[in-house]
Amino acid sequence: MSLYSRALPWRHQAIRKHRKHGHLAMLRCPLNYARLYRRSFGLGAVAFSLARAQLRQEWDTRVWSLDRLLDVIEQPEGNGFPLERVRTFRTIGPAAWGWSHGLQVALSGLRDAASCVVHQHGIWTSVSAATRSWRVRRRGISVVAPHGTLSPWALRRSSWKKALALLAYERSNLRYASCLHALSETEARSFRGFGLTNPIAVVPNGISREWLCSTGDADRFRANFGIATQTRILLFLSRVTPIKGIPLLIESIKGNQQAFVSWILLIAGVDEFDHQRELRALVARHGLQKSIRFIGPLYGFLKRDAFAAADAFVLTSHSEAWPIVVLEALGAGVPVFTTSATPLPELVERRAGWIVQSSVESISVALPELLGRSPADLHEMGSRGRELASSRFTWDAVATELSAVYLWLLGRGPQPACVIV
Repeated sequence: MSLYSRALPWRHQAIRKHRKHGHLAMLRCPLNYARLYRRSFGLGAVAFSLARAQLRQEWDTRVWSLDRLLDVIEQPEGNGFPLERVRTFRTIGPAAWGWSHGLQVALSGLRDAASCVVHQHGIWTSVSAATRSWRVRRRGISVVAPHGTLSPWALRRSSWKKALALLAYERSNLRYASCLHALSETEARSFRGFGLTNPIAVVPNGISREWLCSTGDADRFRANFGIATQTRILLFLSRVTPIKGIPLLIESIKGNQQAFVSWILLIAGVDEFDHQRELRALVARHGLQKSIRFIGPLYGFLKRDAFAAADAFVLTSHSEAWPIVVLEALGAGVPVFTTSATPLPELVERRAGWIVQSSVESISVALPELLGRSPADLHEMGSRGRELASSRFTWDAVATELSAVYLWLLGRGPQPACVIV
């Protein structure tokens, strides 16, 4: 069973009609033990959401994956993307390496390499070697999106494994890339700090129109998890992993127990590195078992119901590239409490949430302001956040910006404003 997935859009039919657009290819490489399916920690949603938007803009988009086809079919984020445009490959060797001879052959066999663009999402796996080979041997165009994994905090995780990957293939893959894809200016600075001099396209993640138009059932969510109507909900929904800074939040709640008396923190997400065991011990040590609950990962209608029931959303990360879950919260009309690791200054400018430093002191000072807001106040903040998400951060807007990048790389358009050279 493959634990990695890749995605690839390729030919644009308009090249034969107008000689305007080139072939588009998008190679997706998730992080660690990721999949297009639920274990992809958001990268699967990025690949499919972007691919659907590209199809609407008449790119002949394809999705290639090293997951099992069954896992790809079952991913809810893949709904609406034609299955005939999805291709899966088998892997051999260690799961963390995810080597696929079939992928190498298929990638090298793409026709008209000069008119194709390979867009790789995520790094550190052997698919980077395939992208580098495509770039060097076929003189193909590659766009590489590390998705936050070149930040100083991320580089310190599993540093020896990343050092081996850099030596074997990753450094040359990054350096030879036609263009790097940063989700924010902060991430672009991390590329430069890493020593990369390539052009950088700064284009954020997006949110789907389907999510913006969806509604959840707050009563159903409270009934499913036994939460009283009068209890106010502070929702954390992401990977349960050290980079998300959950201990900072728990310590801050301990210091504000009186203000938190009518609230409950729900921690939802996939456990990573057995981090949840450490968090449970911290909660027990502070006697916060009634105030903090772990409810596991949420998918489909349960996820949407969670946002419908939440009074506010919280993400106290040490490092982020561009968290889609923050956009989902805004799109669901839920105010956001996050740290400066989230590159979204508009959150404060639009008065749709809070941005604080990722420290216990900073969180502890700002948290009572959130806890003291009335439901009406938080609802008004959420409405402003939804307006921000729908006006600035849709996948159609993201696809339009990236299309301009592809055309520039293909020599068929001017350098876009989002590109830093």
